[in-house]
Amino acid sequence: MRTRIGVCTVVAIGSLLAMTAALGGGHTPPELVRIDTGELQGTVADGVAVFRGIPYAAPPVGELRWRPPQPPAAWDGVRDASKFGHACPQKLGAYPEWADTHFESVGLNEDCLTLNVWTPVRRSGPLPVMFYIHGGNMQYGASSMPIYDGGVLARQGVVLVTINYRIGYLGRFAHPAMTRAQAGEPLANYGVFDQIAALEWVQRNIAEFGGDPNRVTIFGHSAGGVSVNVLMVTPQSKGLFQGAIAQGSGILLDMTQHAFERGRPGPTAKSREDMGVDFVEYFEIDADSDEALLAELRAMPWEPMVEYQRERQVPFNPVVDEVVVVDHVARVFERGEQHDVPYIGGANSWEWNQIADVPLIGKWFLGGALIEGLSDEDLAAFDDQWTRIGKSQRWFSEGLFLSSTRYLGKQMANVDSPAWLYHITYINERLRGEIPGAVHGLEVPFIFGNVREHPEYQRPVEAAEQAPTEADLVFGDTLQAYWLKFAKTGNPNGEGLPVWPEYRPDTDLVLVADAEMMPQASLYKDTLDYLEERALIRRREFENARAEN
Repeated sequence: MRTRIGVCTVVAIGSLLAMTAALGGGHTPPELVRIDTGELQGTVADGVAVFRGIPYAAPPVGELRWRPPQPPAAWDGVRDASKFGHACPQKLGAYPEWADTHFESVGLNEDCLTLNVWTPVRRSGPLPVMFYIHGGNMQYGASSMPIYDGGVLARQGVVLVTINYRIGYLGRFAHPAMTRAQAGEPLANYGVFDQIAALEWVQRNIAEFGGDPNRVTIFGHSAGGVSVNVLMVTPQSKGLFQGAIAQGSGILLDMTQHAFERGRPGPTAKSREDMGVDFVEYFEIDADSDEALLAELRAMPWEPMVEYQRERQVPFNPVVDEVVVVDHVARVFERGEQHDVPYIGGANSWEWNQIADVPLIGKWFLGGALIEGLSDEDLAAFDDQWTRIGKSQRWFSEGLFLSSTRYLGKQMANVDSPAWLYHITYINERLRGEIPGAVHGLEVPFIFGNVREHPEYQRPVEAAEQAPTEADLVFGDTLQAYWLKFAKTGNPNGEGLPVWPEYRPDTDLVLVADAEMMPQASLYKDTLDYLEERALIRRREFENARAEN
């Protein structure tokens, strides 16, 4: 079997007629496109051509479960691209009812490695590409969720791509038997491998949709933002994108979980292999050889897997495999070995909200481990703000999201490309006085521009009960304009937009995104300095202990 990750030897096939149509000439309908695997028939509405459910890799089923993505099969004739592909296997109930209704309509299936493209019908030349990675704690969500409809963005002069990637145990799995049997190929981070394969597909094919493969911006929220930060450090994604936006993403500064080695006590204590052993023991799989064990694992239906992952609630963030995810994300940034591309990072003021089972997530990451054993004097740095929502919620927001966002922003000084940081504090106008801050994912429906017609997409749920106010829409339109300008120019600043200064460690300027967009220096400095110091002390303690052993 030919491994396909990072290096592709596929020659893009494009007809002259289709290329002429992509540039606005000829007579080929805008919803008809030829890519390297065949011809696609999409749909057109409101000046945007949409192509849904395009396979960018072979279905990862049977022997291809827990293998790097393989090339998709070519087809004869014209493939119908009017309908979304399946969502990847997951447990329903993590999103509002409208999302579950959508999942039921597209179906849940391991045959889910598809992507979707929105492109304006009228265009005069190659357009910037925005490549979105959905969130969902690495175990929920899909690119086809209606909140991610790309029509509004495409009508403003970009080509939008949304992707599915393997999630949960199907997207992050290791076991000693697999390590032995599949030696020599990338292991464990199958969802990351999928994201790279989708970016490679963009390089081969996006010109046929009018997109510029040399002007690709990756962006994502929550788990998608974590994925953006991971793609910033994977050698195999070098050159596949020219800008990155990590929204609402949190990484550990002290230690990323490893695929094969145990970490410090806490969320990284077990390796992904250890978790694979737990998985096999739970399902009482017994075999007399590595090959027999893997055959049984690959023959399992996926439904029990998602029940098990919902029950166990373990983290599914990418792990260090030393081949694709070569090292802890923070450490790669520290060395200046991240991809040298313009970067935006940011988080919201009340990230705690909108995340299921938050007490467990906080325990996995920073909150519980850092608070344990600290005195009131140690915690005094937190007495100046957010006391009304409690210390544990603030440790979660600031310890996981804000401290890591600022830290990665500081490490962008190690490369030549600029960085910009933001902090959203905006509260939906009708909820002011009722909630303490900007919730996790508040910005997503505004950036996609879908809240005018679909107010139900707003976050939090209370906001979805009424249409957004004019003030809410102005806030959202400004954020969207920053994102579009960044995708088009590599800089979020532009005519008519409030100035957003570059982030530099010496000035420490962050754009506070509220009803007014105002840069602020040294935002939460004492608190974030303390959290950063604690995380790095924990890292050194573990490294010293490991060296002594």
